[in-house]
Amino acid sequence: MGFLDNSTVTVDAILTKRGREILSQGGNFNISKFALSDEEIDYTLYDVTHPNGTDSYGAVIENMSLLEAAPNRTTFNSFLTNQVLSGVKVVVDTLSYNNIEPGATIAISPTTKGGNAEEYTFSIENTNILRFSDIDIATKTKTGNSVELKAQSFGTPSPTATTTITITGVQSGVTNIVTVSVKADTSSDNDALGPQ
Repeated sequence: MGFLDNSTVTVDAILTKRGREILSQGGNFNISKFALSDEEIDYTLYDVTHPNGTDSYGAVIENMSLLEAAPNRTTFNSFLTNQVLSGVKVVVDTLSYNNIEPGATIAISPTTKGGNAEEYTFSIENTNILRFSDIDIATKTKTGNSVELKAQSFGTPSPTATTTITITGVQSGVTNIVTVSVKADTSSDNDALGPQ
């Protein structure tokens, strides 16, 4: 993360992980969706009582340093677009699990801080590495208050393979990401990076 020079009008555009992947493969790259953000601006700093008059009402906001765009939004703090979601966060006990043994289970029970109680959609990036423990097939998403995940057995790549679980509040739309690294099992012929 860094700061942008705010002396000129700046638009900082970044691609998602999937967008960068398509671009690197030389594929047909067309932007179909985009998101705008103003989450570093606190519009409550607009001061209509400034002693220098109307030209100075927004002086504090105009002189703030702007943050670089981030590809993975884990919280939403816009003070302008949705006051109800200001400061709302999806909170989990652990954001990173490392060197999990094949067959081990992980329980994730998120809460929404600063917002209403809600259910969550859990999305697994790679089901060759991690699956929902109560579903036999490689389902990538599940909705509920919590989930239990089971580390899968694979021989390649070694020594570990990593995947993510994206947790999104059903009502708030706010997300958080948990990263899980699972140890390879030398007795397994499965490839964690193979087709899912």
